[in-house]
Amino acid sequence: MEKQKIYLQALVSCMQNAYIFFFTLGIYFVYIPWNLERLQLIETDLGLWLFIFGVVNLISNQITGRIIVPKIGTKNIIMIGTAILAFCPYLLVVVDTYFSFMLVAFPFGAAIGFVIPSNQTQVSNIENKTNKIYTPIYQAAFSAGSLSGALMAAYVIRQDIDPEITFSVMGFIILLSVLIIYFLGLPRSEDSADPISKFQLPKKNIFIFGILLMFNFATIGIIIDWSSLWLTRDLLAPLFLGGLVIVFFNAGEIVARLLASSFIKLLGEKVVGGYLSIIGAVILFTSILTSNLYLIIPALVLFGLFTANFIAIVIRQAIKVTTDPISLTVSNLTTLGFSGFIFGPAIVGYTAKYLGLTFNMYALCVIWGFNGICLIYLMNKKQN
Repeated sequence: MEKQKIYLQALVSCMQNAYIFFFTLGIYFVYIPWNLERLQLIETDLGLWLFIFGVVNLISNQITGRIIVPKIGTKNIIMIGTAILAFCPYLLVVVDTYFSFMLVAFPFGAAIGFVIPSNQTQVSNIENKTNKIYTPIYQAAFSAGSLSGALMAAYVIRQDIDPEITFSVMGFIILLSVLIIYFLGLPRSEDSADPISKFQLPKKNIFIFGILLMFNFATIGIIIDWSSLWLTRDLLAPLFLGGLVIVFFNAGEIVARLLASSFIKLLGEKVVGGYLSIIGAVILFTSILTSNLYLIIPALVLFGLFTANFIAIVIRQAIKVTTDPISLTVSNLTTLGFSGFIFGPAIVGYTAKYLGLTFNMYALCVIWGFNGICLIYLMNKKQN
């Protein structure tokens, strides 16, 4: 009973940490058009920033999973990474040169590499110890944070609150999250006891699942980073409505992730992760053809609802087919996944400039539908 309490507290610490950070990001994403205009940057500049972020994140992911977590544990590195993250969004809205803007990508990418895989390692460890499904619920905190952040952005923009004040407050709140992690995070005795691992290529089965995450991560920025530009430029929505895509996409995600355990028990992981992803992609693709915001919005809810648990199921399937330690498996998966940020932003930035943002929305649907097909194939192959 005491251990169950420890696991529940650790899960809460991971969820609040993810929620607060993605709440802050949800606000910032709506400010991206404003920030690009303030610094006189274009889409390809944002793509380069995300490229740098991706490279640094890839390196820190591997160092975290192979060396840092085995040495000091997930709780300590999450606290360090979160403390760094507290300052990054604020820096993005106060820097005043191209060079300083690009520099922020380095601490931001490193901190994400400390926090995200370590949080997931904690959650996966708890799943193994309790034989329960927690990853989708944990990831619901991502969606809830982005959703409420986008809503808050609409409010602060309408109220004409100085972005420096907004992100100063959010930085302070993120620092408070460090204290919560300190008191509730998974103690070292229950933490990963994995040995330090040498640097080597992931095993074939992990590599394949990682490729699926790579395509997902390479294109998720189309919604998170570019959707506000798409709405305001291509669909001519006002700036304060720039977060609509994030709001409705995340609304669908939250419902799906909170009900993931029931969905999986009722339909199975193959249907929830594979078939529903394909259906969601078809629905959104069809709605974009109309260029009608009133049809696109409900389609976004269904798209979020049907694709939300793809990442969680990929991670669960990968852990099932490998004998590697969980921290190493998660590190390899997240490294491959976040490597999508190396080439994804560059491609998305190029296509946004020369083919248009609407083209990217179509591409998102095609790629995520293809991911669903590949996951079904891998799960069928595993059963044979």
